[in-house]
Formats: sequence, C-alpha cells, structure tokens
Amino acid sequence: MLYIKRIDLDYILTKGIENCNLIDVRSPSEYLEDHIPTAVNIPLLDDNERAIVGTIYKKEGSNKAKLKGVEIVSPKIPQFINKIKKLVDNGKETVIYCWRGGDRSEAMCAFAKLAGLNVSKLAGGYKIFRKFVYNFFTSKFSLEYKPKIIVMYGPTGSAKTKILEELFKEGYPVINLEKHACHKGSSFGFIGEKGFDSITQKKFESRLWYNFYLLNYPKYILIEGESKKIGKVTIPDTLFSLMNSGISILTEPSLEFRVKYTLENYLPFTDINSITKALDKIKKYLGKKRSEQLINFYKNQKYEYFVKDLLENYYDPLYYKSLPDKIEYKISYNTIDEGIKNVKKILQSVFNNSCTINS
Repeated sequence: MLYIKRIDLDYILTKGIENCNLIDVRSPSEYLEDHIPTAVNIPLLDDNERAIVGTIYKKEGSNKAKLKGVEIVSPKIPQFINKIKKLVDNGKETVIYCWRGGDRSEAMCAFAKLAGLNVSKLAGGYKIFRKFVYNFFTSKFSLEYKPKIIVMYGPTGSAKTKILEELFKEGYPVINLEKHACHKGSSFGFIGEKGFDSITQKKFESRLWYNFYLLNYPKYILIEGESKKIGKVTIPDTLFSLMNSGISILTEPSLEFRVKYTLENYLPFTDINSITKALDKIKKYLGKKRSEQLINFYKNQKYEYFVKDLLENYYDPLYYKSLPDKIEYKISYNTIDEGIKNVKKILQSVFNNSCTINS
C-alpha cells in the first residue's frame, strides 16, 4: 500500500515556510483568491475541468465524477511529475495541499510517490491555513500578541511610504498595508497597482499575517495610518483597534516638497481615462467647475497645477478632518533622509534609548 506522509501546519510554521516547497493543487481561480504564502500552483484540474467534474458529481454521483477526473488527469501526469521534480530537486521538503486535504492532494502525492519523489501532504489543506489566519487576527492577536503600533500619519505626498520602506531596508519592523492591499489608499490609488483586480480580503489577510511571521512577531510595528478600508479590502478589527490606540507621528513636509514628490512618483500617467475615472469618483466633493479645470490641467500637461490643486482643495481638507484627536509627535522635513532621521529620534525616545532594530 502506498504510504503518504501527512504533516500539520504547525510543523511547517516551525520549520519555516521558506524552508519548504509548498504546492497548491487547487484550480487557478481558487489559488488566485488566496493561497499559503510562497506556494506555487500546479492545478490537478483547471477551472473548466473542475466545473465539469463538479457537475457530474451533483447529477450522477461521486463514482462517476471520480472516473471523469481520472480521464481528464491521466494525460497530464507526466507534466505534473516534471514540475514537482524541479521543486524536489532543490532539497527542501515538498508539501502538497488542496482545499481540505482530500482527493486532489492525495492523488498528486500518489503520482509523485510512484515516480520516486519524496513528498508529503498537508493535513487539513488550505482550509486549516485559512482558519489559522482567521484565528490570528481574532483570538491570538487580541489576547496573546499585542505589539505596540507606531502609526505614521501625513497628508498625501509626504513620502510616508518611502520613509517606511527605507526604515524597513535598515531592519526596522515595518508593515506596508497599501502594498498588501495593492492600493495607494486614495481615489487614484488603484492606478498602476499590479494585482489590484485580483486582491481579495482573504489574500490581504494572508499577506498581512505573513508579514508578521517574517518579522518574527516583533514587540512593536511601524505602520502607515490608513482608514479601515483600503481599496477593496478592510483592515482586521483587532489590528485597526491597536492602530487607533497606538503612538502617532504626524509628518508635515512643505507643500512644495509634496507636489514635487507626487510628480516624481505618481505622475504623469499616460492614461487620461484612468484620471477621468478617478476624478468622477470625487466630483461631488470637487464640484463640476473644479473637476473640469483639473482635467484641463492634466490634458495640457500642467501637472504641477493639477497636483497642487488636488492637494490643497481635496486631499488636505479631507485628510486633516480624519486625523485622530491626539497626535503625540510631529515632524517636518525637506528631504526624505531628514524625515527618516526624525522618525529614528522618536523611536529612541519612545523606547527610552533602547530601541533596537527588529525589536
């Protein structure tokens, strides 16, 4: 009898996700919705094939559905073996999973084992991972793990994200919510963001958890101040609550700095349709006259006027209304390096000169 080793999610997390080859054998659409971080997709059935088998299962029963599955899968077995072998050859432990550790992962493991490849199966499949992430952001995050959150606020164009990215490169524990959400957190935030169309709440939460995991659950986190909803996703309640009760830093560079930074990093876009679409969303705040003026600025390549007008007459009034009542620290700067130095000084002050990288 063919023996297939079953391992628990805890084993993978202890060993280190990065030290395993994770293979997701669910359909491409299931994988796209969410998957265990680092997993590669080698679907046993594609979306159309899965639908065919599912229809037979509902109308004619399990046995006939399995026979159809065998008919579809059999010609593809050599391809599966070649793809799995390339992963197994890197020496890492190879773990295969499907939705809940059922027939699909069992079949793929059997093919690999018959070909002499050493693979294991994740008990509980993706479903057990999803339960783990859900529990992390409910019971564990609120009861067991409560990091101190340092929240950086600042009006559009203040380079908050850039400052945090540079601090992360130096080893400071940073979580980039906008990156995980595939959205820059504004009416124009979807433009140019890869992955925006396919981001889901489940995928967002998995990415967030993985960020904490890679940082080894530090005692404090640097994070950018955001509204609860970012694009198409929502910050988990427990994290958002900790953000609201965290230590706040307000970044206030000059308007000239913000206009220049916005132009260098976000504009000009070549797609006027995307700009028009974004302006349509906020027309009720801007008014018809100002909206038309902004479009004319953009069409005539008067990008500096376009950005300055948006910052002063749309973003800033809304942003300052949304700020928390209490701001512990304020910093001003004329360069990104100066902003980074100011944040470091605050961290040293908060942690009584004992702040260390990756604390």
